[in-house]
Amino acid sequence: MFNFITFTYIYLITILNLVCLFSDSLGNLIKSHGSEKQAQDGSSVTLYCNYTGVVFNLLWYRQYQRSKPELLLSMTESGDPVKADPSAHWLSAKVDKHRKLMELEISPAKVSDSAQYYCALVPTVTGNLFPLHKIFLHISHASHSLMSNKHMYSTLCIISVTASAISNSIS
Repeated sequence: MFNFITFTYIYLITILNLVCLFSDSLGNLIKSHGSEKQAQDGSSVTLYCNYTGVVFNLLWYRQYQRSKPELLLSMTESGDPVKADPSAHWLSAKVDKHRKLMELEISPAKVSDSAQYYCALVPTVTGNLFPLHKIFLHISHASHSLMSNKHMYSTLCIISVTASAISNSIS
């Protein structure tokens, strides 16, 4: 259970990061391509995000419904991705630093991969974390019809520091 101190800490960190978000002094932005993607079980799915500015780290998170976000991998513009779980062979990622494009590929996708996926960045100058941008991925069995969950999940700005604070306070 969350206590008052944990709640206050998360609230303050969120406010501080929102202030940082709305200051355009660094020019660091990240934006996902679309807010929802649907695919069939066994297919290959690629999620995309564009970013601007000078960044230190590019991050991909996954969040299942009613769960905290979990880091999938991090990478730099010039390096290979580092997976949080090295055995996650179905995940791959790459960065095109000239187009400022980061990709996450899930292959083969399984129904259990249906979740919110977030892209995030950490700029080099301040080390502040910028907001996560989400993409809802729904994987279905080939025999089932696909339903849109567009109204189930509203657009939400979740701050990376807040996710870390939640993780640390629960542990």
